[in-house]
Amino acid sequence: LQSTHFKSFSLANNNFGRDGIKFSLDYLQNNPILEEFDLFNNTINNIEDVNRLCSTVKHHPSVNSIELERCCGRVINGYEMLSSIMTAGASKLKCIDFSFNRVSTGGSTFLADFLATNPILERLLLCDNLLDDRDTILIASVLRHNTNLQFLNLEDNLMTETGCKALRKAVFDDSSLNLAADSNHTCVIHYTGDERLECEINGETESGDLFEPKALRGKKIYSILSSRNRECSNIHSLDDVPAELFPDMLRSIQQYSEYHLQENAPPQDDNDVNALAIVFEIMRKLENAFSIYESFSIHTK
Repeated sequence: LQSTHFKSFSLANNNFGRDGIKFSLDYLQNNPILEEFDLFNNTINNIEDVNRLCSTVKHHPSVNSIELERCCGRVINGYEMLSSIMTAGASKLKCIDFSFNRVSTGGSTFLADFLATNPILERLLLCDNLLDDRDTILIASVLRHNTNLQFLNLEDNLMTETGCKALRKAVFDDSSLNLAADSNHTCVIHYTGDERLECEINGETESGDLFEPKALRGKKIYSILSSRNRECSNIHSLDDVPAELFPDMLRSIQQYSEYHLQENAPPQDDNDVNALAIVFEIMRKLENAFSIYESFSIHTK
């Protein structure tokens, strides 16, 4: 088997002890074309094996995906092992599965700091670990600046509604149009909140298939405009907008309303209002402004 080179190699569910771990690391080291390496449910209990795994990943010419779910033995610190793997594979790993490994940061910010660098990592699975609200809030805060991560699984950690709220806000901050536009439009996040699995607006499936970011940005902005229109409150947020910008604004509203017509776009939201309703609301503001202007002009003549 050592002389047979595969691009994908799985030894999942063997739990074959250190000899098996040594064999798997030998195979990884001696197979230059290997891209996907799967050790799911094979316990690593020796720090020397962790160090060798990290060194091999760092110097391997092809590996880009590593699955280490349920691999962290009791004598191994899960967070330190994850940090070492991420550091070693920072320039090559696109997928890391480190679920069920008792990962607890202990207040360290490495995980958030790593994601803030916008590495090439596209899929990060950390479900069933010990990440709490503080960790989640830090991760959420850096997702605004990460455009490469496409799927993040944080199911069944220790976060409460506070952490869940931070994740929701990272992908759709509806407190203003600018913050909605600056939200993360490229990452699907799975997490458990209120005793249910939550899948965020950026995509639908665990495959990490994403909607077009530009279309998502338009959907989020138009969602806010629609919500405000139902309360006739769009006009209150336009007080500081110069009159000469209103034609461009009206054109933008029409463009945002058509977000669902773009290629690979999210479906239209049932709560979207007709674009004409928003245009009419803004035109009423303009009409009132012109009336005030005309009245002022008459009285000053």
